[in-house]
Amino acid sequence: MAQPSSPILIIALLIPAAALGCSRITNTSSPAPEPIARSAADPEANSPATPPPAIQQWMDRLTVQHEYDPSTGFIVARETIALPPLIRDAPTLDAAVKAAASDRIIIAFATADRCAPCQQYKKDALNDPSVLARLAHPRFIPTHVEVDRTPQLADEYLGSRAIPMTYALREGKVIAELRGQRSAADLLEWLIDLHR
Repeated sequence: MAQPSSPILIIALLIPAAALGCSRITNTSSPAPEPIARSAADPEANSPATPPPAIQQWMDRLTVQHEYDPSTGFIVARETIALPPLIRDAPTLDAAVKAAASDRIIIAFATADRCAPCQQYKKDALNDPSVLARLAHPRFIPTHVEVDRTPQLADEYLGSRAIPMTYALREGKVIAELRGQRSAADLLEWLIDLHR
């Protein structure tokens, strides 16, 4: 009796993942399953171009130009926010690691030009005067890693390409991280805590 319910359980688990825009892991040894057809009358049916509600809520908070990419499930930036000179003109991460004394903390901002939440983070937090004043402290060495342009650098030092992310490194090792798009107040508090 347990045998007939197994396929139904599997289908029930696949539908929510597809509805949330999760990417599918491709298995090259067998063909990908056909998508499950849904009727237009189905209230849970989403057009492929329509983001899931949780993604739409996130998009509604963004003020940078963006769009939803249904093929990846990502919120894609349609504009690139400039980094402030303190970060833009800073040494690369590998140069900062080589030059940093043991008492200095490298603050690495990992973003991507394609990532709308990254652009919002640059606009709101990384260009904030109070954050920039804190980053200018002699104990900190700010740097930026554009993960799409320098993936090897991101892998070598940060071990991840999740974006946006903010890392604190000492002697080339990550000692703290701040995940995701944060407000200027959140970033400033994190920087103050690192300085203690």
